Amino acid sequence: MNRQSAPEIKPIDSLKTGFPERNKNLYRIFSDEGVFKLEIVFPKAGYSFLDNKFHSLYGMDLLLSGTASKTAADIADEIDQLGGYVFKASDYYSSSITIFGMNENIQKLLEIVHDAYSNCMYDRKELDIYKSRKISELNINLNKTSYLANRSIHKLILGEAHPYSMSSSSESINAVQQDDLLAFKENLKDAYFIFTGSEQTQIENLLKLTGFNVQDTVMTLPSDESAPSLSINEELISKSGSTQNSIRFGKILPSRSDSDYFTLSILNLVLGGYFGSRLMKNIREEKGLTYGIHSSLTPFKGFSLFKISSECNSLLTSQVKEEIIREIRQLQVQPVEKEELTVARNYLLGALSRNFDGAFNISERLKSFIDLDTDKDYYNHYFKAINSITPQQIQECANNYLDINTLKYCVSGEV
Repeated sequence: MNRQSAPEIKPIDSLKTGFPERNKNLYRIFSDEGVFKLEIVFPKAGYSFLDNKFHSLYGMDLLLSGTASKTAADIADEIDQLGGYVFKASDYYSSSITIFGMNENIQKLLEIVHDAYSNCMYDRKELDIYKSRKISELNINLNKTSYLANRSIHKLILGEAHPYSMSSSSESINAVQQDDLLAFKENLKDAYFIFTGSEQTQIENLLKLTGFNVQDTVMTLPSDESAPSLSINEELISKSGSTQNSIRFGKILPSRSDSDYFTLSILNLVLGGYFGSRLMKNIREEKGLTYGIHSSLTPFKGFSLFKISSECNSLLTSQVKEEIIREIRQLQVQPVEKEELTVARNYLLGALSRNFDGAFNISERLKSFIDLDTDKDYYNHYFKAINSITPQQIQECANNYLDINTLKYCVSGEV
């Protein structure tokens, strides 16, 4: 190796995801690390498909809260003694139980988890303790300008009744009852499984022996989805005495299936999607106006959610807002320089490649891939599109989608 010269830079033009073919409702990703990860995913239990998202969120949080014969502490002790860890989550499109542990303990951990969630009674005492903790967390969050701003921008973009923007209150927390959670638990069926671990593990047999349903079909849900169009564009949330203000811009953009989505990904990156972005260089590094600033593009099935977030001194709010608008307009009137585009492109392709580095990373991406009903060749189309995007396409997208008059805006703090 010659350390006097830089290594050759090779462009990334394709990606092998490592996604496995489905074997019944089971996906297997092999790893020799001595530990396993098993995701049990319930497609019918995502909170976007339910009348009350909090039944789903709380129902999953309390899923191991006790059965007729075991308390929550008993279940936790049994899992700890086996060196296992169980993570429960309810997402927009699905709910899941993720089990981590050593290969030799997989059957015992499966038995504990299956019994605990199948026979969960949502003990009233555990539920009362949980609700008390959630109310305390809410009261703390209501004093944070960042929390208030995020809640506000989601409501401005999607509406107060949309599942993604629906926010909790003391009343909504106290309204959740044991019967609501037991009714939610009925949605925990027709699961599919993502196993990451040793090829020697007979995971299909173990699942069947434990009582899980391994079958030939995977339940699918309708993919049609649209976001509402709202007329309110701005909201100011007063937090008296706050020395820090939280600024948010946002709007709905096309979904991942739209031909402009790949260009929008690069546009977002150049604007504020990584540490070398324009918003970071101008507003944080050069002018020192903000503690942090970034933009993001979150994909859903039928749309994407674009958001710019920043925290700043309350006296500098107007100046930060003006600088954000100036950077957006600069992208609309002047094409991105070739060097800047190259850096952003390489960063995006490198970051995406790292997401598939190793079996456990692949399993993380696979669930999102399934949730969003993604075409199997999506990532190769992504790589080809990113490598061919021109400055003129970015400028065109900036004009078509980031019209300042269509952006929702909110600020929380001393206003």
